[in-house]
Amino acid sequence: MINLDIESWALTRAHHIVLNEGLNLAKAAQDLDRKRSRTLVYQLQKVIAAAILEAHAASGNSNAELPAKPGR
Repeated sequence: MINLDIESWALTRAHHIVLNEGLNLAKAAQDLDRKRSRTLVYQLQKVIAAAILEAHAASGNSNAELPAKPGR
């Protein structure tokens, strides 16, 4: 049951990341805006790292729960 919750959270979080940061990055790349693209790549890295750390922290603590809605 816990694995299903983690998988569900991960899918929701990944969807959120792709829709927000991923779409922004795609738009900047389409506009050939290199400076904005670099900035958004960095932002995407930060969001992914935060999600990984959040999942790791929750998996290490059996009483911790992952948030239902993705946070930034």
